[in-house]
Amino acid sequence: MTNEKRKNKLTIIVTRYIRIDDVIKWCAIALIGFILGTSSFALPGIILPAIVFLVAIFFLMSFTFAINNYYDADSDRKNPRRMHHNAVASGEISKKEGMLLNILFVAISLLSVFFFKPDLVLFLLLLFVWMAVYSAPPFRLKGYPGVDVVWHIGGFFLFTLWASLFAGSPTTLSWLVALSIGVFSGVGQLWNHYVDYEFDKKMGTQTFAVRFGLETTKKAIYGVLAIHLIIVLLLFFLYSSHYLITLLIVVGGLIAGFLLFKPTKGGFPTRKSIEFYLTIVIGGSVYISCLFYHFFSVIGIDLIALY
Repeated sequence: MTNEKRKNKLTIIVTRYIRIDDVIKWCAIALIGFILGTSSFALPGIILPAIVFLVAIFFLMSFTFAINNYYDADSDRKNPRRMHHNAVASGEISKKEGMLLNILFVAISLLSVFFFKPDLVLFLLLLFVWMAVYSAPPFRLKGYPGVDVVWHIGGFFLFTLWASLFAGSPTTLSWLVALSIGVFSGVGQLWNHYVDYEFDKKMGTQTFAVRFGLETTKKAIYGVLAIHLIIVLLLFFLYSSHYLITLLIVVGGLIAGFLLFKPTKGGFPTRKSIEFYLTIVIGGSVYISCLFYHFFSVIGIDLIALY
């Protein structure tokens, strides 16, 4: 294989097999857990753990999207919208190559953790199993409307918590943020089902919205969103509201989000909806404030207590 072909194959793997954009997004979420679990930000002591963590989580997330593409190849091949986003479906990567890559992703992630933090290998193995059963038969949980939403909530909670464990020892803040992120992912999954309803129904894809209808899906979104907001408000009152810096971060985020998205009452399910503002802007602002709270607390900067 020539260098040109190798470069093309690597590009295909990165863009249309592991879906690098989504991998980076999920890694960024896991990084929140890692930061909240870190008890020291001294560079000599944090560089190696951070590198090993990023390697392990990158290949875990790569496996998650790759195995989904692998087992969706046959259905995606019949779908003009999805075929060219799945390298196995388009034939650019063979099934054999795809499976070898999946095994490689698992091996790299597990081995990197085994040689650095062997006590966390079993937890990481659980995460790989959790990610696999979503797409792989005979379980294929993505085919069970409602179960797939629970899977998302559990998956995001678990890998965020694992990230905190990898960095050190999870605190109450780490647990609450991991739980909040898990519930947040449930809102996102239901939201996607709502938005994709017409297309999924036409293609015969069984999602929560297709099985139970748009009205029930909207009610489910509001229900899960309410749980998400309760946890976010708990984070705000326990951490963000006590200090001037963290409070200013939340207020600044809420104002910037309002100006950027301009939410309207009838905007659902777009980014201009109040529901989007409640989910992304409020949640994101509080998460960022919690990160600053933890970082400043660890390095010893006075946050200026308000009460």
